[in-house]
Amino acid sequence: MNTCQNTNLQNLLYEIWETYFPDVPRKNLVLVKYGKFSKQRLGSIKWVKDFKGIKSFYKKFKDEHEVQDDKRITLIILTRYFTNPKVPDFVIKTTLAHELAHYSHGFNSPLQKKYKFPHQGKIIDRELRKRGLGKELELSEKWLKENWRMLVSS
Repeated sequence: MNTCQNTNLQNLLYEIWETYFPDVPRKNLVLVKYGKFSKQRLGSIKWVKDFKGIKSFYKKFKDEHEVQDDKRITLIILTRYFTNPKVPDFVIKTTLAHELAHYSHGFNSPLQKKYKFPHQGKIIDRELRKRGLGKELELSEKWLKENWRMLVSS
C-alpha cells in the first residue's frame, strides 16, 4: 500500500540517500514532487530553471537551500500515478533511488559526470544492486510488468 504523499516524498528521498547513497555528497538542494500523470516516464531529474510550479513548495526548504554549496536546485519529479494507493512503496522507493543514481553520476547535479549517457550499459540497475537495492528492484520490475498497464488504463 502506497503511503507516500507529496510531503512524505522529501523525507523518503533523504532516507534513501542516507541509507543507500551515504557516500554521495549533497552539493545542492534536491527537491522531489509528483508531476503529471505520465504512463511511460515514472520519474525524471532536472535542473530548476525558475520557480514556476514549485514556489510554495520551495519555501519549506529555503533555509536548507541557503547553506548549500551550489545554489542551483535539482528537482526529481515522479508520475502522479504513484499517488494511487495500489502502487506499492517499493516501486516509489526504487524510482527515487533510480533518480538518485543519476544525481550521483553527475546528471542534473553539480557532481562530476561519470558517464556519457545516463543509461548506458544498464549502469543504473547495476548501481542499485551494488547499493543493496537488488531485491526491491526485482520486485518493482515484476509489479510494474504485471500491474502498470491495468493501473494507468483505468
